[in-house]
Amino acid sequence: SSGINAEWPLRPGVDDSFRLHFLFYLLRTLKLMADFTPHQIYPHLTAAMVQSVGEASNGGKEITTTSKPILPPCKPDNIVSLDCEMVGCGSKGRISALGRCSIVNYCGDIVYDSYVKPVLPVTDYRTKWSGIRRKHLSNAMPFSEARKLIKRHLSGKYIIGHDLKNDFSALKFTPHPLLVKDTSKCIALRHTAGLPDHQKPSLRTLTSQIFGKVIQTASHCSVEDAKAALMLYKKVEDHWDKKTNPFLTDTYWNDVKK
Repeated sequence: SSGINAEWPLRPGVDDSFRLHFLFYLLRTLKLMADFTPHQIYPHLTAAMVQSVGEASNGGKEITTTSKPILPPCKPDNIVSLDCEMVGCGSKGRISALGRCSIVNYCGDIVYDSYVKPVLPVTDYRTKWSGIRRKHLSNAMPFSEARKLIKRHLSGKYIIGHDLKNDFSALKFTPHPLLVKDTSKCIALRHTAGLPDHQKPSLRTLTSQIFGKVIQTASHCSVEDAKAALMLYKKVEDHWDKKTNPFLTDTYWNDVKK
């Protein structure tokens, strides 16, 4: 683009790594990743340089410089619903870690449901909210193994869920934004529930207001929550609004920074 100077910022002591970190931040902030790649702006850089710096700029998560992937058709076979429960690690349990993950298909059948043992020692099971107890994780699958299986179920699928940024963070998994169907961001669901556009509703509130069904009566169950999110998605599936996508809104990025 004529608006971007390929020689900027060039000054003594500024290397390619600095320019790449700045470039990734700038393009993500301006939401231009769909139109530009680092290769187009700095053609002398190698793919390895771009990938390594890009991952560092993205918190160590995998990224891709392919901005416009070929998306699968949005049909039942390509749709799953996800929910995760977290436990606390570190001092006073302040570090959230994956403790359980559940995935159901479009029909509501469970395709994956397993407790997961975090890498760090658990200091707070958060049982009141997670429903997870010490006995559930004593022989649970290690996080690294569970993540590989979970990624197989999620890769190339449209992923439904509620407030999914927390789930993706725990899974260290970043799907393409267009594959995400987050019910917490769906304006059509807020209208259906009789809620104002600017109010971010809980999964419990949406399910109660729309279906008259009460969930999370004791503690959370990831299977129940995944099925509830799926029901909500189906309710507005035919007119799912484009403003729903969390990764393409300022609100999403503000939440991430917190």
